Amino acid sequence: MPDSNASKRKVELVVKPKGSELELVNTILRRFNETENSEFWRNAMDPARQTQPLYVLAYDQSGAVVGGLRGETDLSWLKVYIMAVEASCRCQGLGTQILKVAETEAVRRGCKYAFLDTMQYQAPDFYKRLGYKVVGSIPDWDSHGHAKYFMTKKLNTRSAVE
Repeated sequence: MPDSNASKRKVELVVKPKGSELELVNTILRRFNETENSEFWRNAMDPARQTQPLYVLAYDQSGAVVGGLRGETDLSWLKVYIMAVEASCRCQGLGTQILKVAETEAVRRGCKYAFLDTMQYQAPDFYKRLGYKVVGSIPDWDSHGHAKYFMTKKLNTRSAVE
């Protein structure tokens, strides 16, 4: 049945919305989610299960950073946002070590899974070798013909990276 109030509403593109307007949109979604998935929201609001940042850095002999990872743990998930290794240090096991430290800490924090994304020209094969599986992709993500891959892994609670 058509909404009789629909003609009384307006929809417009807003270049600089007020913060309060954006928060109202968040509130609308939050209310819906709390109703539809109340168990998740109870867990998400538990102070013991709050999102925690996770950083791993690798240094050379002089103390210079040669690689690292930036992520967070959130409920049962390790989310890896950035991972990089200096070109001169690649293919020597450093990336595996960095990821192992992150996964081990995530398991210690109660995580069961890991999530990351990577570009086609970055490291999808590296992550696959470490047990990550492609769960989705977007072709031509960068508008230059390269796909973005979304990858997950079930973490081994006995040893994170084998």
